Amino acid sequence: MDTLVHIEIRGNLDKNSKATAANAAYERMRESEKRFTYFRGESELARINRLRAGERFPVSEEMFEVLLESRKISRLTGGAFDVTVAPVLEVWSSLKKSRKLPTTEEIRTALELVGSDNWALDEKTKTLSLRKDGVKINLGAVAKGFIVDDGIRVLKEKGIKNALINAGGDMYCMGKGSKGGWRIGIRDPGRTEGVIGIFRISNKAVATSGGYERFVEFNGKKFAHIIDPRTGYPIENLLKSVTVVSDNCITADALATALYILGAREGLSLIESTDGTECFIIDKDGQVYTSSGFRKFDLRIMERDSGRLRPAR
Repeated sequence: MDTLVHIEIRGNLDKNSKATAANAAYERMRESEKRFTYFRGESELARINRLRAGERFPVSEEMFEVLLESRKISRLTGGAFDVTVAPVLEVWSSLKKSRKLPTTEEIRTALELVGSDNWALDEKTKTLSLRKDGVKINLGAVAKGFIVDDGIRVLKEKGIKNALINAGGDMYCMGKGSKGGWRIGIRDPGRTEGVIGIFRISNKAVATSGGYERFVEFNGKKFAHIIDPRTGYPIENLLKSVTVVSDNCITADALATALYILGAREGLSLIESTDGTECFIIDKDGQVYTSSGFRKFDLRIMERDSGRLRPAR
């Protein structure tokens, strides 16, 4: 997944039992990644992306779950999250490779292949079909969340009750970790080190999305790696980062990307109307916004002047 994976197990189990469980979870996650990767020709996703219009493809249980969630989040966000953004991502990849901006016509052509109406998922037969030649799916904004959840399922099967899996900021915190819950820091995107907030959770997932780490600079301008599927262009100067807390990591992962695209006002409104989710947003000016339920996680905000943590108001 192009990131480091950290698995931490706590409790009274012996070292060998913990190691066995952690290794089993890691192996499951590695196998899942092979299924969802966009960049390996033998992956299940690659085979889907070679389909012609109208062909039916029987998907695995894992792929079915990810596609079902992707469709749900796409509808929930009005298309701000859409896994068919792949053709647009390919157009923009030229910026990094050839240092050439895509043309308006190239983006317009790619956008014709984007949209939840360009693919169909038959829930009875668990088959997928594409409605246009050239439609491609990229699960980079949702599969990592599923893979984390998959690793947690393995740990539960092994009898683990207190553990954390963190895959580059997408994480699930099972059990209480330590007294009061797992202590999670939210990175301050305005600084190379340090956090802007700390909170505690138990049996919840966390995902963060932002453009402050992954971007391409061209002619003095920074282009974030996150593309708006509705316009075909990278998001500019809306937010610095979005952190979403949810009951599972697949939902947190997808919603974090969607909120980064939607912006603070629309994103907060969406979270307030979505059960089981909360968010912490930092806008382009460093202003912090939180959903109404985020304070229940014992949220503490770092005061930049004093460097001290204070309870969120």
